[in-house]
Amino acid sequence: MKLAGCIIKDEQGRVLLLHRNNGRHVQWEIPGGKIDVGEKPDQAAAREVKEELGVEVKIHKKLGEKEFVQGDATMHYTWYSASILKGAPKVMEPETFDKFEYFSKQQMMTVYKELSPNTQNFVDMM
Repeated sequence: MKLAGCIIKDEQGRVLLLHRNNGRHVQWEIPGGKIDVGEKPDQAAAREVKEELGVEVKIHKKLGEKEFVQGDATMHYTWYSASILKGAPKVMEPETFDKFEYFSKQQMMTVYKELSPNTQNFVDMM
């Protein structure tokens, strides 16, 4: 499965993470999701952020990509740096996410075991 998401930082350089709490997974993760058929990864990343956080973003550049395994599926994830163009972040899918926060790398290391495998990959790359 191919996925893409956005690394959105605040003025202090902290990374915005969503907290998934849907019964199946309880973890902090980078906003993003599945790339639809015919969709470019950067378009998917921007669309997913709008769906999950209600904001429009500008994609700046590709930061990297890596595979991870979750359950019995192998996922290929591409990260993009992005900034918010319009709107203020809010949880748009309360059935999936219960909150969002900005984290420094040090803060992410203190909750490392609570990060999704994809977010752990990103932190390891930072």
